[in-house]
Amino acid sequence: MAESGGAPHGRPSAGRRREPGDSLDRELDLRGIWGFAALVAATTALLHLVVWGLMVGFRETAERRDPAPSPLAEANERRLPPAPRLQDAPERDMQALRAEEDARLSSYGWIDRTAGIGRIPIDRAIDLILERGLPEVSAPPMASGTEPAAAAGPAGSSRRARPRRGRDS
Repeated sequence: MAESGGAPHGRPSAGRRREPGDSLDRELDLRGIWGFAALVAATTALLHLVVWGLMVGFRETAERRDPAPSPLAEANERRLPPAPRLQDAPERDMQALRAEEDARLSSYGWIDRTAGIGRIPIDRAIDLILERGLPEVSAPPMASGTEPAAAAGPAGSSRRARPRRGRDS
């Protein structure tokens, strides 16, 4: 086995610098590599142009085939009312109203201070009703000529008043 340059198989040794005329450089065809790179770049550019042209053609075809909008859709389109607009953000207004109602339902406060009527949080009101029960309500005044048993309901059952489901101011 013949050594050339101090390394087996004709390779230069690690400490030695390669010269331009070494066998490794002679095996590489730089003109072929650069030619291939230019061919790939040109093919890529050409394909991009072809795809762009196809997309433009497809868009124009789709726009031609697209039907005109229905007059009903245009007539039912949501339009802003004429000025003055009293409520320009109804969703935000509804959120503010709900927040105010929730605050009122979960806090103590006066309804009529002079009459001594106040409000309590709804959770506390539910607890009080569970503890004390609903108040008994007397029967409404009878119309003349009716019997009390018939007015009380079947078999003289007593009925409890149901709480009203309204909001206090």
